[in-house]
Amino acid sequence: MKNLKYIYLIFILTFIACDDYLDIEPVGQVIPKSVEEYRSFLTSAYSTSKEYKVLTTYRADELSLDSNVNGIEQYEDIFIWNDLNPSPLTSAFPYASLYNTIFYTNHIINNSETIEGIQLEKEQLLGEAYALRAMQYFELLNMYAKPYNKATAGVDLGVPITTEYDSDKNYPVQTIETVYTLILNDIETAELLINVEKQELGYNYRFSKVAIKAFKTRVYLYMQEWQKAINVATEALVINGDIQDLNSDISILPSEYSSVESILALEKIASFDIANNTTISDNLISSYIQGNDLRFSIYFSENTDGTYSSNKSADTKFKCSYRTSELYLTIAESLAQLGEDDLAKQKLIEFAKNRYTALGWEAYKTKLNSLNSADLLIEVLEERKREFAIEGHRWNDLKRTTQPKIKKVFNGVLYVLEQNDSRYVIPFPNDAIINNPNL
Repeated sequence: MKNLKYIYLIFILTFIACDDYLDIEPVGQVIPKSVEEYRSFLTSAYSTSKEYKVLTTYRADELSLDSNVNGIEQYEDIFIWNDLNPSPLTSAFPYASLYNTIFYTNHIINNSETIEGIQLEKEQLLGEAYALRAMQYFELLNMYAKPYNKATAGVDLGVPITTEYDSDKNYPVQTIETVYTLILNDIETAELLINVEKQELGYNYRFSKVAIKAFKTRVYLYMQEWQKAINVATEALVINGDIQDLNSDISILPSEYSSVESILALEKIASFDIANNTTISDNLISSYIQGNDLRFSIYFSENTDGTYSSNKSADTKFKCSYRTSELYLTIAESLAQLGEDDLAKQKLIEFAKNRYTALGWEAYKTKLNSLNSADLLIEVLEERKREFAIEGHRWNDLKRTTQPKIKKVFNGVLYVLEQNDSRYVIPFPNDAIINNPNL
C-alpha cells in the first residue's frame, strides 16, 4: 500500500533528523538498543499529534458556527458534513499520523527481544507499545468504518492493518472483525506486560494498568459486550474510583490532566478555535438544568449576546483520553442495556451526587426513579452528553447508538444529517485514497 510505505519513509527520516542520540547502524536505519532509548522512541509515538477529537466535535451537535469568524473555512465543511467537495482549506481528519504512531509501536514490538535493560522496565515499555497500537486502530475504526455490528463485522470494511513493515507487501483494507481482533489481542498482551498501576502526574499520558482497563472498557462498550464492559470497568474503579465532587471543588475541570479523575491524558480535546470562534449549540445548552447542574458554570461562559462559549481551550491541561466518570457511565449504560434498571439508576445516582447541587440531586433521583427502561437508556446517553461536552465523545456516541437526524443552520442555510446517514462514516482523506485507490 503506497501511502503506508510513504509514511514509513517519512517516519524513518524524521526520527533520524530529530533524535541524534540514537545510533544509526547502518546509515538510513534507526537502531536503538537500551530500554531508555526505546522509551524515547515511544515518547515520540505518544507525542505525534492526536487532535482528531477536536474535529469530530465540529461534526457532532455541540457547536454553533458564525460564518464571519476568523478561520471558519477550516471547519465549515466538517460542520455541515460536506464530504464530497470540501474547500481545500478544510482541516483533514488524520490518517497518516495515526499510522505513523503505529509504525513507532511496531518497531518496538518487533525488536522487543533485542532491548537491553531491566526486565520490568522492558515489559512496561512493550506493554505500552501494544496498548498504544491498539488505541490507534480503534480510533481509525471510529472515524473511517461503520460501528461494530456482530452480525456484519466479518464483512464490513475497516482499515488496513500493518504490524511490521515490508516494502513489497500490499496492505489491503481488513474487515472490522479482523481489526477488532487485533485490538483485543493487543490489549490482552498489554495487560500481561504493563506493571505500573497508575502513572504519576505528568506521566499520565502513558498507559498503566488502570488505563488499559479503561480502554478495554470502552472497546467492549462499542462492541455492545455489556457484561464484559461492566466487569472491566469495575476492575478499573478498584484501582482508581475517584470522582471530583463539584460541590466542594471547582478549581479545575474534571477533564484536566491533573484532575483526580484522570486515567490517561493523551489526546487533545479542545482548541483555540473552539473556545474563541464557536458558541455552544442550543441543543447542548438545553440539556443542562441551569442552577442545579454544577457543570454548567465551569464548562461554559456566557457571552454578551447571550450565547455561551466553551471553557475548555487549547491549554495543554485539557488532554483527556479516559477518566473515571466514563467508567461510571459505561456501567450505567451497560446495566440499562441488560435490563438491570434498578442497578443502572443506582449507578447514575451515585455518580450524579458529584455533579448536582443537593436540591438538584434530589430532583434528579426523583426523575430517574420514574423512568421506564427506554427512557432510562435515553437519560444515560443524555448524561454522557452533559458530562463529556466538548471532549470528543459526542460524535462517536451518536454514531454507535441511534445515529439520529441532526439539523444545523450555517450562514442562513439549513443542513440535515438524516438518521443512519452514510456520512456517519467519515471518508478516507484524499491523499490516502490517491496513494491507495483500494480505500
